[in-house]
Amino acid sequence: MTLARHRFFVPSLALALLALAAVLGLGLQGTRPTAPVSLGPAAQRPTTLTDRIIWDYQEIVRAQPRNADARAILGMAYLQKARETGDPSYYGKAEAVFDQALRINPDHIDTLVGKGTLALARHDFRSALEFGERARAISPTTARIYGVIADAQLELGMYDASIDTIQTMVDLRPDLGSYSRVAYARELYGDLEGAAEALELAISAGGPSVENIEWSRVQLGNLRFAQGDLPAAEEQYRRSLDQLPGYPHALAGMARVRAAEGQVDEAAGFYRQAIERVPLPEFVIGLGELLEGAGRTKEAQDQYALVRAMQQLQSQGGVDTDLELALFEADHGDAQTALNLARAAYERRPSVKAADTLAWALHKNGQHAEARRYAEEAVRLGTRDAMVFYHAGMIARAEGDAAAATTYLEQSLSHNPRFSPLYAPRAAEALR
Repeated sequence: MTLARHRFFVPSLALALLALAAVLGLGLQGTRPTAPVSLGPAAQRPTTLTDRIIWDYQEIVRAQPRNADARAILGMAYLQKARETGDPSYYGKAEAVFDQALRINPDHIDTLVGKGTLALARHDFRSALEFGERARAISPTTARIYGVIADAQLELGMYDASIDTIQTMVDLRPDLGSYSRVAYARELYGDLEGAAEALELAISAGGPSVENIEWSRVQLGNLRFAQGDLPAAEEQYRRSLDQLPGYPHALAGMARVRAAEGQVDEAAGFYRQAIERVPLPEFVIGLGELLEGAGRTKEAQDQYALVRAMQQLQSQGGVDTDLELALFEADHGDAQTALNLARAAYERRPSVKAADTLAWALHKNGQHAEARRYAEEAVRLGTRDAMVFYHAGMIARAEGDAAAATTYLEQSLSHNPRFSPLYAPRAAEALR
């Protein structure tokens, strides 16, 4: 499969999460212990796949402290556990076993991939790229290495290089991991149908766990939502919930659909279910903006206070949250704090997403001319993101450029007239 039908290629829900889709079962080196190991009474073993792998490989590592393969698998299982629970404390556990494995074998491919994946999860994209390049120098035909490299390149704004990297990954191993990255790249370049095609291939290819497959199905639902096709989006979210009951990302998708339909209480219920299972800031922000849009300001503020506490926990787990926190502060907090965070984040990761956040923070501080420059950078790839067009339209409006404001706001609402319960009405009002 070529990367693009025209050499074209999620608001990122976080490329780190896409990177973690290859955590388990991808042909890791030497997945068997070198000698029989007692794994303890069977009755004590956990019932979930990830917890069983953690249990078993903790035992193997204790019995075979020089087994780098076992440490690599244990570290990747910790990353999958962080993905499933939203608990950043697992990053520290993963880092410890990866570092121990590299002391045993500095050229251990699976550990280098693990370190790169961990860096992606923590939003340390330059380190991720370094680990990926180091692994590629050792084993240039190992496909999963290119996933780490491509994800880092995309977040660092290295778009031309990322296209070549993803194409190499697809050529080496056309599977869920490579097709998912094709989908994200195509979406970034505005080819939503091409992205949907790639996600269908990812789902058909299957993955090492049900969660990995359903992550891709939810992304397909998100694409349909971005196109304003609520029934098609709901169909994907429901199918995901059928396959993996209680899956939090599918629940959050259902919440967005119900919010777009104006069913506030039902949408809030879905958000609360998602938050109860995995307390991610994006779910809490979604709930807060739903409540704010419904005029329930006090309840919304309670959710926003929770977001700040959650971001603090992420920071303590070594995650760089500056970009995400900048956008949140620009919308719901202190404008100057937002600008400071956004400038620092853009310096580290000059992507179109970072440009959009910096533009919005500048706008909130009244610096509309500079904001306009970054807003134009944010749309330069042709990404069809209603929120990005909303930001660009409001910035042009503040500058007094009615023609540009009209164009951007019309694009925002034409892509999805109900993209946000809080901002879509504001876009419509500004357009009027």
